[in-house]
Amino acid sequence: MTQFLDYVLGGIGSGAIIALMALALVLTWRATRVVNFAQVGQAMFTTFIALSIQTLTGSWFIALIGAIVAGAILGVIVQYLVLRPVKRMDTSGAIIATFGVLIALQAAAGMIWGGDSQAYPQPFSNTAISLFGREWPLSVYDLVVIGFAGVLVVGLTLLFTRTSLGLSMRATAFNPEVARLSGVRVGRTLTIGWALAGVVGAVAGVLVAPTSAISPNSFDILLVFAFTAAVIGGLDSLIGAVALGIGTGLILSVVSGYSDSSNAPVVALVLLALNLAIKPEGIFGHNSARSV
Repeated sequence: MTQFLDYVLGGIGSGAIIALMALALVLTWRATRVVNFAQVGQAMFTTFIALSIQTLTGSWFIALIGAIVAGAILGVIVQYLVLRPVKRMDTSGAIIATFGVLIALQAAAGMIWGGDSQAYPQPFSNTAISLFGREWPLSVYDLVVIGFAGVLVVGLTLLFTRTSLGLSMRATAFNPEVARLSGVRVGRTLTIGWALAGVVGAVAGVLVAPTSAISPNSFDILLVFAFTAAVIGGLDSLIGAVALGIGTGLILSVVSGYSDSSNAPVVALVLLALNLAIKPEGIFGHNSARSV
């Protein structure tokens, strides 16, 4: 039982990162009804930018701010130059275009920073916390990750439920034509949604980078886990993305602990298949009309 508890606690930090990336996927889906498979590519690219900034300045916080700014800008660029023209023709074409963006970003990162894995400096202690006479499978860095995830979740929840911008974003996602007739500047609202998704993805990238080496393809597996969490939670639900993101991290930690870490992606795909067969709209999803 103690070993099981250790595995569960050990998955909280990784679950928080999966939740952040799932949040980014949900934000772009809510804004444009497009699953942005380039999200991990954007996160990877902005993380490399953060690594360059940290190498120059020696400051993790300045690097994080640089990644956030770069993430917002990159999100706007992708939305304007790729998704906006393609979306006018066909939604499936827009989804395919995000794969093209992912490949382009990975190729660009390889040309700029090289294809070899690079270590990202650890800003906080990553050793187990000693408390009550034993070591717990949580570190100061895990608590920082959980804290960042909590702040972003609360902030986005307040944005969507307590502000006029959030109301406009919800209306635009639900019915852009009606929203436009109601005076909402749909184009600007969509752009803000993509910028927010870029910011969340950038934060997730910078937070996950110190726990593993970073390379142009190092975040690909994160996409599998985040997409699984977003779909099972419900692509319309911020709460679902967070709950299932953390839940996915816990399950994968237990699976890796009792078997082998290579089994984790298989488990994620099995969970996704079961969800699509039983409740395709997601646990927190809904098919009925709603008021905003």
